Amino acid sequence: MIKIDHKNFEVELFDDLNDDLDLIIKSKNNEIDFGSKKEEPAYISRHYIVVKESGIEISNIIIYESNSASGIYEDTYAIADDVVIIISGNEIYCLEIPSLILIWHKEFDRAVNFAIYKLEEDFIIYGEIGIFRITKDGEIVWSFWGRDIWVNLEGKNPFSIENDKIRLFDFESNEYVLDFNGNLIEDNPRTIQIQNKKKWWQIFG
Repeated sequence: MIKIDHKNFEVELFDDLNDDLDLIIKSKNNEIDFGSKKEEPAYISRHYIVVKESGIEISNIIIYESNSASGIYEDTYAIADDVVIIISGNEIYCLEIPSLILIWHKEFDRAVNFAIYKLEEDFIIYGEIGIFRITKDGEIVWSFWGRDIWVNLEGKNPFSIENDKIRLFDFESNEYVLDFNGNLIEDNPRTIQIQNKKKWWQIFG
């Protein structure tokens, strides 16, 4: 469970990966389910959001998704102004605070969204396939794709925001540096050292 103080409200976020929602949910005011409970298998992700004022619950919502699994972590939601933007599966949901009325929901990365970060007046989505800068209204400002997916098995951080730039490493460890306008300012392809091998006549000569 994650708890955030926002203006006069407390926002609490739970998910099935880290919390037993069947024990937590006392009453359900609202739910978002775009057909996932009707599919087989049933939902993969289930997130529960509660808004309280002075410790008293005033709204709650539960979000079901079946396309991919996601959890509630420090980098899977963002709060700005009077909205909470949250990742659920490969969808992004924007809900009004304190009512938790759905403002919009969209799919940006068709595989999975790993994280979302506040950036200036907008948000950056770190997806498996693409990097997206979006507005609070869910409009894409720019998007960027590399030579491969944004996962790295060599210990390099695939996505990091550093001062005034974004540094990326793809699956093959190609490095990319973007400015906040999505312009590619560095492109450093991975170089593979090829060991010189002796010819057969040099070995036996």
